[in-house]
Amino acid sequence: MDRKVILSVDVGGSKYVVGLVRENGQIICKRRYNWRHISADSVVEQITEAMQQAIRENQGVQISAVGMTIPGLVDPAAGVWVSARFMGIYGLHIGRILTERFGYRVFLDNDCNASAIAERMYGVCKRTDHFIYLTVSNSIGGALYLNGELYRGAFGNAGEIGECYVDEGLDGSGRRDALENFASGRGLAATYVKLGGSPKIDGEAPEGLTISRLAQKGDPVALKAFEMEGRYLGQVIAMCCSVLDPEKVILGGGVALAFDQYKEPLIRTVKQELNIGGKTIPLIRPTGLGDDGGLLGAAAVAVLELNHFG
Repeated sequence: MDRKVILSVDVGGSKYVVGLVRENGQIICKRRYNWRHISADSVVEQITEAMQQAIRENQGVQISAVGMTIPGLVDPAAGVWVSARFMGIYGLHIGRILTERFGYRVFLDNDCNASAIAERMYGVCKRTDHFIYLTVSNSIGGALYLNGELYRGAFGNAGEIGECYVDEGLDGSGRRDALENFASGRGLAATYVKLGGSPKIDGEAPEGLTISRLAQKGDPVALKAFEMEGRYLGQVIAMCCSVLDPEKVILGGGVALAFDQYKEPLIRTVKQELNIGGKTIPLIRPTGLGDDGGLLGAAAVAVLELNHFG
């Protein structure tokens, strides 16, 4: 019998994934859902339905706990989803609610922190004590693994790399804004349009995947947009490396799947910015967990707590 099987819930801004994951990271089952409606009550009900379905379809599996990844700010100790402005959710005691409904202990963390824990537990950082993890998707989040442990900071908000400011560098205006607004999926789309790309592709606003496909076909505007993507990310990664001196920088999230299209300008920018005192450039690469990083992150959060406290 499995010693620990986690009922994993990966919550995103536009979708959520529910599945069962063994302690060693083997995924037993998973299913992706799109939100029908987003509000605190609706999100809880939809997650509950999906969890119930996973349990019904796998009645022979003994579940040890529930693990969750949450976008936005989280209080892991209290089990509270503190805030996700873009979803309009604040102060949701989702840990307590799900424990009352299912009877399992519920462990949750910010999605980026959870993905970093999964990278340390199952991914390319198994033997790495110092690394930075970035999630580059509809927003940009970050997590810091220092001295072999997740570093949360004095107030629990360490790693918010998407809030670091960079220069736009497109029109000479000197506009500065948060990295998230320039290099997230929506930032990439805005850059593409500002460079002259079409604001509508097949009747829809351009998204990262669409721009990636255009870049693969040699579209010059899409290629330039990814050039800027690498420069923006490179500026902030270099800042972080100057302060933290990590061994690795791992990129996850949807935009990370197009890593090869902005890898060269990203690494070039990091090298330029770190050209002081012979600093060593860390290994910069995409996650090895692919689309399953969030689901594995949810499991990893629960496994970590169960192993610590039983």
